[in-house]
Amino acid sequence: MSGVQPANADAPVPSIFESRKRKILADLSVPDAEYTDLSPKGSVDVAIRDLIREINDVPGLVTTSSCAGRISVFLEGRKKVKQTQQQQKQLQTQEEGEGGGQARQFVPSGGKGAGRWLFVSHDPLLEGEESEGRWRGEAGSFSSLHELFGMVKGDGRPPKVGGDGSGKGGRAPRLVRFHYDPMILHIMTATLNHANPVLSAASSAGFRESGLQSLRCLEGEDGPSPIVAVRSAGLSLESVIGYCEDDGDDGDDDSQPVVRSLVTEEYLEMLIAISNERFAVNGERKERFRASLSKAYSVSGSCGAKSKGKAKPPGWEDPEARRKRMREEGLMRKKKLLESQGEAERTSRDVEDDSIDS
Repeated sequence: MSGVQPANADAPVPSIFESRKRKILADLSVPDAEYTDLSPKGSVDVAIRDLIREINDVPGLVTTSSCAGRISVFLEGRKKVKQTQQQQKQLQTQEEGEGGGQARQFVPSGGKGAGRWLFVSHDPLLEGEESEGRWRGEAGSFSSLHELFGMVKGDGRPPKVGGDGSGKGGRAPRLVRFHYDPMILHIMTATLNHANPVLSAASSAGFRESGLQSLRCLEGEDGPSPIVAVRSAGLSLESVIGYCEDDGDDGDDDSQPVVRSLVTEEYLEMLIAISNERFAVNGERKERFRASLSKAYSVSGSCGAKSKGKAKPPGWEDPEARRKRMREEGLMRKKKLLESQGEAERTSRDVEDDSIDS
C-alpha cells in the first residue's frame, strides 16, 4: 500500500523488550476457559485473534490490549453523598495517599466507578434468525431492545432536575449511555524504529487518531518500550438513552433500581443499524491495517513477519495477486463465451443458407 513506511531491518531488539514480550505471550497462551482480563468480556475477542497472532509473530512487536469493536450500554455510577464525618475523613486520607483501602469501587463486570455494564456485544446485533422480531443476547432471546438492555420503557420525558442541578435527594440522575466503539489495539514495540511502520500502517488504513501512548520511551534503553495505540474516533457513536430511578438515598438496600428509557424502540433500532454499518467499515479498516502492516514488515526481509514469522501454507496466494488472477480468468471466460456464441451464430446461418439453396 503506497505511503506505508517499511520496517527497518537493522533495528536491534533490546533484551528487556524480549523479556516483556515473553511474559505477555505466556499470559495469552493460557486456554480460553482459564484466561481472564480487565475487559467486560474478560478475554480476547474472537474477531481479532488472528490479527493479534500475526502481530505477535513479528519480532519487535507484541499486543498489550485489544478490542475488535463493540456495542455497549453502560449505567453510570455515583459516589455516596451522605457520609459520616469519619467516612469523609477516611476518604480524604485515601485521596492524599496516607491511608489504606480503596477510595473507589470497581464492579466485576468491568464498569468504571460504581457503574455497571447493562449490555456488551463484540459482534453486529441482529434479530434472531429462528424468530422474527426477537433479538438474541448471551442470556437468550428477547422481544425488544429495551428488554435486551434491561430497561423499562418510559414516556420520553427526562426526570425533573432542580435549579441547582440536583434531582431526587439532591443528586443528578445516573444516565444510561449507548456506545459503539471501533477497534482499538495497543502494540508494544521494541524501539521507535519498530513503532514507525505500525503508525504508518494504522494511519493509511483509516485509524487517523493513532499515536504513541507516551514519550517516556525516549528516556533510554531501560525505559518503557514505545506503545502504539491504533484507534479511530471517527467511527465512535454515543447517545444517552435512559436514566436510573434511585429509590433510596444511600443505596444500601438489596432492591434493584429501575432503569428507565428516554427513547423509543425505533430509536434504539436506528442506533443498532448505524452501529452495524460501522462494524462493517471497522472490519474493512482492520483488514487494510493487517495488509499494510504485513507489507511493511515483509519488505525488510530480516525483521519482517515473512522471514521470521510462520511459514505460509502450501498454495497460499497474496490477496492482490489473487484478485489479479481472478480478474484475468474472468476476462478469459468472457472471451471464450463470446467466441462460442459467435461460432454458434455462424453455424446457424450456414444451416439456414443450406436449407434455402435446397
